[in-house]
Amino acid sequence: MFRLRCEMLILPLVLFVVLISYGHTTLDDEILYDITWQPELPELPLENELTVVSKRKEKYTCSLPNVRTIQPASSDNVALSDVESLLEALHSKKLCSYRMDTYWSYELCHGMHIRQYHEIKVAGKKSTPQEYFLGYYQFQKQDTISDADGKQIIKIYHKVIDGRNTPTLPVRYTDGTPCDINSNQPRETLVLYVCDDKGNNGILGFEEVSSCYYELIVASRWLCTLPAFTALETIRQSISCYPKENARQKPRNLRKLEYEKQQSWKKGGRTQFTITNMHGTTFIVSYELEEDADVDAIAEAVIKSASKSIPQLVQQEQAQAANTPLNQDGEHVEDTHVIGTLGNDVDKEFIEGFLSGRECLPGGTGWWKYEICYGKHLIQFHEDGMHRTSVLLGKWNQEKHINWINANPKKRPLANVNKRTFISLYYTDGDVCDLTKKPRVAEVKLRCIKKTEKSHATSVYLVEPEPCSYVMGIESHLFCNIVQYTDEYGIPDKEKINAILNNGS
Repeated sequence: MFRLRCEMLILPLVLFVVLISYGHTTLDDEILYDITWQPELPELPLENELTVVSKRKEKYTCSLPNVRTIQPASSDNVALSDVESLLEALHSKKLCSYRMDTYWSYELCHGMHIRQYHEIKVAGKKSTPQEYFLGYYQFQKQDTISDADGKQIIKIYHKVIDGRNTPTLPVRYTDGTPCDINSNQPRETLVLYVCDDKGNNGILGFEEVSSCYYELIVASRWLCTLPAFTALETIRQSISCYPKENARQKPRNLRKLEYEKQQSWKKGGRTQFTITNMHGTTFIVSYELEEDADVDAIAEAVIKSASKSIPQLVQQEQAQAANTPLNQDGEHVEDTHVIGTLGNDVDKEFIEGFLSGRECLPGGTGWWKYEICYGKHLIQFHEDGMHRTSVLLGKWNQEKHINWINANPKKRPLANVNKRTFISLYYTDGDVCDLTKKPRVAEVKLRCIKKTEKSHATSVYLVEPEPCSYVMGIESHLFCNIVQYTDEYGIPDKEKINAILNNGS
């Protein structure tokens, strides 16, 4: 089983809490303290000695450090010109972040809107979405003021995060769905961006601070380029604790907690999906892995949820950019040729070109695009004028794919071809990842999508469930015959497929 949630992971390592001013020692929330558990008391007397007792009556003598805290100066505002270009760059990426709670899900499409939604399911009936828009981004409604020199500035909000007073950049989303419990006033949300050098624009926190007025906290590394938001250097001090009266070196409850923490990270953890769909919209979804979690099942659930949740507003903007019309349901009207069953000339050309590696399938229209060349490679790239930046996500190596299938039996195609809907192909030896120091790898899934309306159009998505480990999904009804004719390792049998194509069956 798995749960999709977006929360900050806080692992409590607190044995006891001491708030004390002792001589020249002040335990300050702005300073981090490491506790070192020593094996035995020294012969020399300790400075700032303090005796503490655990819940199990284990006694320890601790030596507190001599610390004098200095309050750092903090900025109260930042020039609008300093943040304007950074926000424009973020908004241009068509990036959406998600928070999935037990009942409600929250969608922040940066520079567009914030949405709260839930799918109501009734047995035997089509599910219906219940949704509220918590605000829309409008540049003219941001909290800008003029300083003494007439310069436009934005007031910095300071928010207590993890017990620390943290500077945040406020971005206001207004004119949301009217709130019936607040005199039908429109819903409104304040998005607070916080500097995090590892932040990926994921949602750290959500709160309804008053009726239909909300706050979202988002961790972003791009904000760290502004000194006013750069996190102060962490101050760490060490507290040494020594056992007394036959107590163990480390308290029993703490050892148990550390063991459980270690086991939880072996069995699962929290991470993020980064999904880019065929329209170029990127989704960042935080999730939690439990002990028996199936990453593939999580990926499928997230992709399905995300694909359904692209609001009409986003589709309208994309359609305007592409100059393609929308139908009454808010769907793109694509100029695709209607074709018949497998064996049609269009089908043959597509499948033969794809399986031979002559035709590569592209995906994404945002900052990063990607390309899969069957039997060759999977790359991610960005083009800026004449310059192209490419990242190799994986290369095809049949022997390594077979080894991967043998090591992961669940990836082997179903023996019953009538129940088989997809095959997985493993691409290895991509560019070395800075985070893992290992080559990138990717699983490419060819999925059969049966539709009544025949089309050779394909849907492509890319997921990064773990750092530098990718899953690419390619969906088309044209793959239905391909997934049925493979060897035991899921490798398409080109001879059989070509025979079907030539026979037109």
